[in-house]
Amino acid sequence: MIAIIAILIGLLLPAVQQAREAARRTQCKNNLKQLGLAIHNYHDSHNIFPPAYLGSPTATGSAFGVSYPDDNRNGPSGLGWGVMLLPYLDQSPLYQQFDPTIPMWSPQHAVAMRTKLQAMLCPSAVGGNDGFELRRYTAGTNEEPLNPQPYSPTIFLAHAHYVTMAGTQGPWGRPTAYSMDFTSAEPIPGFGNATIDGVFYRNNKTRMVDVSDGTSNTVFLGEHTSRLSDKTWVGVVPYGVTCKKLNRAVTDDCDSGGALVQAHSGPDSHDHPQVIIHQPNHPAGHPDQLESDHVGGCHCLLGDGSVRFVSQFMDAFVWAAICTRANGEVVGDF
Repeated sequence: MIAIIAILIGLLLPAVQQAREAARRTQCKNNLKQLGLAIHNYHDSHNIFPPAYLGSPTATGSAFGVSYPDDNRNGPSGLGWGVMLLPYLDQSPLYQQFDPTIPMWSPQHAVAMRTKLQAMLCPSAVGGNDGFELRRYTAGTNEEPLNPQPYSPTIFLAHAHYVTMAGTQGPWGRPTAYSMDFTSAEPIPGFGNATIDGVFYRNNKTRMVDVSDGTSNTVFLGEHTSRLSDKTWVGVVPYGVTCKKLNRAVTDDCDSGGALVQAHSGPDSHDHPQVIIHQPNHPAGHPDQLESDHVGGCHCLLGDGSVRFVSQFMDAFVWAAICTRANGEVVGDF
């Protein structure tokens, strides 16, 4: 009898686990739908989509132990896309706790910055959802941030399992000379001019009409699990980094600043002549790629408000094409 019960449990357990994951996937998809509705309501109110984060690239100074700008010209306020969507997510009281006239990392914001928002968390994601202690690079530059260390005083940020899509290029990897204005072209020897071609980046003022590739063919948001690296909805602190994890331990393989709230698809022009495109769940495990703990791919919010499950086996060039806003690619079905 005991053996029969054990066999029955063995047969039922996978089915129960599959049912639970199906429920988690549904909740994750619904979170993105809610975020998509908030993004469109924001556009209706302001006639632009929310920027990935705010920052004054010309401001210089120091506040609360952080000097600015960093090598990527990041400065105050630093507030991220998630903060700007709070009034459209029934979170107006939390939104009122943020003062946009002072740096995001002000101690005044400490409680608000660590607030857990279920709409920003995928229940399938592993690796943490209770927030994380932000680290800063203390050597190298934003292009290759080195020796990440904790801030003093400590800066603690809420987790997000969703990030904005910057397009093929990573704005956080631009050299200082081309970080003042992310809308400007960056000449790269042997390649030509590189542009930030996604919908979201620092201080973006992208409008619906600017997404000429079609909102149904353009990725706005996607998943990123904290198993791979820590992301946030709160914003960007100068010299901040997000670093790859191995076996849940944070490594020194980091991306700077904007990658805390963004991802990109590749191919990044800085990586030529090799072509590096990382579809969701790419085995390279870059901290700036989309990544989920679902089997086979991840959910993406498209510009028309629909949510699609994008296969990790999608053709790489099709993936890059649907991450740009106005490059004129014809992608067909995907």
